[in-house]
Amino acid sequence: MAYVKVRFPSGDVNDNVWFHPKEESEIPGSRGTANLVIKQKGSKQWATIQSEGKEDYPDYEEKNNDWKTYAYIDCRGLEVTDWIVNAKGFTAETPSGEIVDDIEFEDGEYYGYDEKAETDTSILNIETRVIKASKGSGGKRRACKRK
Repeated sequence: MAYVKVRFPSGDVNDNVWFHPKEESEIPGSRGTANLVIKQKGSKQWATIQSEGKEDYPDYEEKNNDWKTYAYIDCRGLEVTDWIVNAKGFTAETPSGEIVDDIEFEDGEYYGYDEKAETDTSILNIETRVIKASKGSGGKRRACKRK
């Protein structure tokens, strides 16, 4: 599950939007589908978010810091302004290489224990940013990054 804050062309903001990258809905009046289909009150157009594979884009990792690309999304009729990490569905890798799915944060933090490495693990002070990522024409594609 992905939780985001969005801004519509009118300037209205919705800070409680979620979508599942593996679930798709039909776009009314279209043959297409998207992970999120939403209509702003008073608008005639549907806005959509579609999660896309990272392999379709150049590598946006920044040198000499810990920013990592978390997701690429194609936005139509809205703009994602923030990626909210205090939500279910976050995945991480432990020092021993074990994948931990569906990490749940409490007050923006996660604490665990890696039994194979016999060490405490934690995720603290996560920062996110949403940047524009280009891939040909059409749509507004955003790369969601975490640090």
